[in-house]
Amino acid sequence: MNRKTILRFILFLCLVVIINFILDSAFKAFSVHNDINEVMDQQFIDYQGTMKYLTLGNSHNCINTYILDSSFNYGSPSENFIQSYYKLKYVLENTGQRPRNLILQADVSSFGPKIANRFEYNSYWIRYIDYFELARIKGNRDVLSKWVEGKFISYAGNYKDIQLSIFYRIKVKTLEIYNGYRPHRDYRNFANDPNRQRTAWNKAKLILSPETCLDSSIAIYFEKILQLCQENQIGVMLIRIPMSKEFYEEECRLVPVDDLYASVEAIACRYSVYDRTLDYHDLFFDHPEYFFDPDHLNIKGADLFTERLVKDLGEKNSMALTEQSAKLSGDP
Repeated sequence: MNRKTILRFILFLCLVVIINFILDSAFKAFSVHNDINEVMDQQFIDYQGTMKYLTLGNSHNCINTYILDSSFNYGSPSENFIQSYYKLKYVLENTGQRPRNLILQADVSSFGPKIANRFEYNSYWIRYIDYFELARIKGNRDVLSKWVEGKFISYAGNYKDIQLSIFYRIKVKTLEIYNGYRPHRDYRNFANDPNRQRTAWNKAKLILSPETCLDSSIAIYFEKILQLCQENQIGVMLIRIPMSKEFYEEECRLVPVDDLYASVEAIACRYSVYDRTLDYHDLFFDHPEYFFDPDHLNIKGADLFTERLVKDLGEKNSMALTEQSAKLSGDP
């Protein structure tokens, strides 16, 4: 290979690097998910007053912070326990915020291998996740490709995010976020679906696996969250978000739900900071009109669910105060 050929090759590589840098930077700046998550990050840092409740989870998490006072909804699309752990670890170590209680989403779909291997929006998550530690824990070096994607080629394969970002910039003029809460989509009504059972079955197959209901890496990171809360004296409540009756029935066809819940409860009960599980999965079984699709509440459903949660938390806090007063007064 002569000197001229080598020079051309070097110039070609430089051009590739420059083009890739431009595309990567443009995607990161244009991605609506990055925009939403960065707004949430800033709101979390700027939060004033006592944060009684911090809620984590994926898009099922629709706890309305307008209704649940002194709360912050830090859930994001496709978020799993692995991502939640690294985010929680980061904020406890690097921000001045320390919630009193963590409300952790614990639906059936939160524990399977499909959610455990779903790592989207890595251009955002790279600031939190230790991909090298994750690769060791999972015993899978392929995880490092997600680090490469998030660091250098965030646009690769993310055409759906590009499409959604274009849609948002055309249709959504203002981004309404309050203490992390963003109103759910509301342009579809699950009650109007002509075949709700089939739709629910198709959705369940996308996120659940009949091979296993509790992925080993998810179990590890679920326990790491509990350990982190134990070290920082943060109370933990698990919550099962309402789902449609059809979706729950299809979940039960794919995984042994009762066995999964028993395994999760056994892990949680090892930690004194674990309070209880709040189970609302069947709250709206008779109200498909409260759902956007089989497993996501619409705005009305989210508001009604949050109002019920506030009521239950109020009753729980009242009972705790009564027990504390009895102990102080010496009453049995």
